[in-house]
Order: sequence, then structure tokens, then C-alpha cells
Amino acid sequence: MSIKRITALIISLSLIFVFSSWAQQGRGRGRIHGTVKDEAGNPLEGVKIVAQHLKYNTTFESRSDKKGKWAIAGLGTGYFRITATKEGYAPVYHEMKVSQFSRNNPPIHFTLKKIQVRSLNSPAIEDEASLAIFEEGNNLFDQGKYQEAIPKFEEFLSKNPTLFHVHINLGNCYRELGDYEQALKHYQIVLDKVKETSGSYEGSEVAARALASMGHVYIKQGDLTKAREYLKQAVDIFPQDETLAFNVAEIYFKERQIDEAIKYYQLAIKIKPDWAPPYRQLGYAYLNKGDYRPAVENLKKFIELAPDDPQAETIRNLIPKLEELIKK
Repeated sequence: MSIKRITALIISLSLIFVFSSWAQQGRGRGRIHGTVKDEAGNPLEGVKIVAQHLKYNTTFESRSDKKGKWAIAGLGTGYFRITATKEGYAPVYHEMKVSQFSRNNPPIHFTLKKIQVRSLNSPAIEDEASLAIFEEGNNLFDQGKYQEAIPKFEEFLSKNPTLFHVHINLGNCYRELGDYEQALKHYQIVLDKVKETSGSYEGSEVAARALASMGHVYIKQGDLTKAREYLKQAVDIFPQDETLAFNVAEIYFKERQIDEAIKYYQLAIKIKPDWAPPYRQLGYAYLNKGDYRPAVENLKKFIELAPDDPQAETIRNLIPKLEELIKK
């Protein structure tokens, strides 16, 4: 295989995992599917999956079933951002090209990281009545009843004003309702409270969550420049979160800032060495630079960690061709 053909294959592979188009504004006959699990590998039910056409902003929605499986139909050909969200978990997304004429659009497998309410340097919820209200708000959010969840979180805050991080829950409700101004207002309240109580954001997980949530708003608005700014800041102040590092890397990669992408993929790996996706994407990043040796090393590590991944066979076939180039 020629270098030109390999390069074309590399570019095609790269676009599969980063976040359509005909006369009806991105609608068609295309179908995508996948699974969503937690960090322990357990299927997650009720995760909201949104596919957004990057040109027309047309959106399609689905929710995962008891086995964590989901599917979305009716998509046209084009690039889509696929986002997975569930209250209590850090949101993740991928971008990919969908073909309405193909039966083999690659599956998308999400892994969501749990965010524990009691681990955010805030007092624990000891009042059972308050906890019930909070959980009711979470359940309504999970059911997509964002307007109904808002008064529950507001009631909870009125009873527990020191637990200001719940403004993130409120912001998430407004974000899903498309009221981005209100969402950003609530995230900013969290940042202001952190600054007021701690003097800075440094090392604050709750501040990092608020900043990452702001980044998510800008992703939904299609403003990747601002999204990158806020996600990068979130990683910088709380570098222990591999999901944040990975998402920042994905944005850099999509914008073809490969060296910056490599930096954050490596950070995600440093935080969680046994997590497979950063190795895959790091391999692709090195391929885009023409650095075949580190590309092969990282792709082999990905295969080692995720031998049954849907992309594993494609990568297994690519590795020998890259090794031939290394020998030349």
C-alpha cells in the first residue's frame, strides 16, 4: 500500500471517533447505534444520546435501554456530533461521518464516569427529606423532564444553601432546554462560590465540573474555540480527571492542532493508564504527524487493552503496513 493511500486511511480512521446532508436539513435513512457503560463495565440505562448535524444543527435523540444499548435512525449523510449525557456522570461526545447509504456506520461505545455528589468538598446531605428531593430532581432529569426537575433542585437549594454545587444540576437542566444564558449563569454561581470560599479554583473538582459544563454549553452551540478554552481550564485546575483531558484532546485534534492534542491524550493516559481510547487517538495523532513508530506503539497498546473493540480489527490490519514504513 502506498504512503498516500495509508495517509488517506489514517485521515478516515481519525474522523471516526472525533463529535447530515440532503434537501431536508440533514435527515435521511441513516442509522447509528452503540452502547453506554459505566467505568466498571456495567450497562447504563436512560442515558440521553443526542446526534446533532454539524451543518444544519438538526438533532435526533434516543435513550439507552437496560442493556445499555441505543440506536438512532433517520439521519442523512454528513458529519454529526454524538453526545451522551446522564445526570451524575461527566458528559462525553464523539464526532463522526454518517452515511445514509451504508449499513455499516461504525458503532459508538460510550463510557461515562460517575461524579459523586458527596465528594465535592461540600457538606454531605444528611437530611433524608432533602436527599429525597435531590434524587427526585435527578430522576426527572434522567427522564428528560428538565422543566420539572428545575423546581426540585431549587427547593433543595433553598433548604441546603451551602451545597452550591447543585447549581450545576440546575445549569444542566437549562442547558438541555436550550436556555444557554441561564445555564452559564448557574455555572458561574458555582465558580463565584468556589472563589469566595477557597480564594482560587486550583484543585477544586467542583470548579472543574462547572468549567467543563460551560465547555459543554459551547460545544452544543458549535463554538469549539470557547469550548476548548473552558475545558482546558478545567483540566488545568483539576488534572486528576482523565475524561476532561480526553475531551480537550479531542477538540484540539478536530482543529488539527496535533501537538496540543497529543499533550492531552498523554495526560489522560497518565491519569488512567488502563483506559484504551486515549491510546487509539494518540496513535492516530502520531500518524497525522507521520511519526509511525510511536503511532504503532500506541495502537498496539489499544489492541492490548481493548481486543474486542469494533475498531480493533481495522487497526490490526493497519499496524503491519505501518511497520513496513518504519523499516524503509
